Amino acid sequence: MLVVIMKLKALVVAVFVILTTLCVAKIERTEAMLDCLDFEIRGIYLGASNEIMQKLKKAKNLNVNAVVIDIRNDYGEVTCNLNTPKIRYVPYIRNIKQLLIDLKKMGIYTIARIVTFRTKTPNSDTLAIKNMDGSVYTDEEKMNWLNPYNNKTWEYLAQIVEAAAMIGFDEIQFDYIRLPQYKSLETTDIKHDMQRKTKEDIVNDFLDFIIPKLRSLNVKVSVDVFGCTIPESLNEKSCWSSRNIGQNYVAISKKVDYICPMIYPSHWPPRSMGVRFPDLDPGKIVKQAMSYSNKALSSDTTKARPWLQAFTATWLKKGYWREYKLKQMQEQVNALRELGLKQFCFWNPAARYKF
Repeated sequence: MLVVIMKLKALVVAVFVILTTLCVAKIERTEAMLDCLDFEIRGIYLGASNEIMQKLKKAKNLNVNAVVIDIRNDYGEVTCNLNTPKIRYVPYIRNIKQLLIDLKKMGIYTIARIVTFRTKTPNSDTLAIKNMDGSVYTDEEKMNWLNPYNNKTWEYLAQIVEAAAMIGFDEIQFDYIRLPQYKSLETTDIKHDMQRKTKEDIVNDFLDFIIPKLRSLNVKVSVDVFGCTIPESLNEKSCWSSRNIGQNYVAISKKVDYICPMIYPSHWPPRSMGVRFPDLDPGKIVKQAMSYSNKALSSDTTKARPWLQAFTATWLKKGYWREYKLKQMQEQVNALRELGLKQFCFWNPAARYKF
């Protein structure tokens, strides 16, 4: 009898432990939400696939109300049918119209990402920057670049962004709206063009050409820029020269609705803006970068919608990086809140946000 009683007690204890564990796990799941509902735009990058809705659902703990979808991707491919016969596409997204309808029913703000001048597609042969021998210029990442000095490049891109606007996106976002940052262009067919007009000027001229077309279609316009363009706008030395890539932070901000600096902690060198190991201190480096932004933009600080880090930078040296989870994402958001900023987007290149 005593044995039976002891076994029953052990069973009761085991059941209690299991139920307690389940309750705690449930509470943790309930509490593991990104604190950001006071922000106007809370976006994530979702790439281009037929799994966008599923990926969005997996990111529910981020309180998302905006998504960034690839329409012209990193390889220069148009990712869906934009109902424009002249535009060749690869159907990564089966039905973009229905997707946009479904997202808007959920109250989701939709942003079309357009990789602007970087490419690796057949149109490179006619619109790409060329070497002096006529071969297509290739950068250090084995990618090609459309010639920003060629008006036909502008017309080609205009077809894509106008079609994306007409199909129902709320905003058009230009990424890679710059020139390559490392490999020299001095032995290419745009050498003399660059002497006639600077890289900054040609980027600004392109924006002056394309933005009015989008304004007439009643969509917002944003531009992604390197984080280094922020301190350099205040004559502070940074990791890359913004003049080398053609991005002027303040000049671009005056033309667009939103400017989106990519201020990922992992992308800043050690001791940037007084932060010894930026990837280890996400809140501090984000606050420093956006403090500079507020100073540079002055009365237009509401135009800034920074890209924040939602990935782990394992390529950095040991001791220079850490795993990024919800805690590190929250630290970045908190830094923006302290500065009075109300918008952000999270970037994960694989579009995976299950934290």
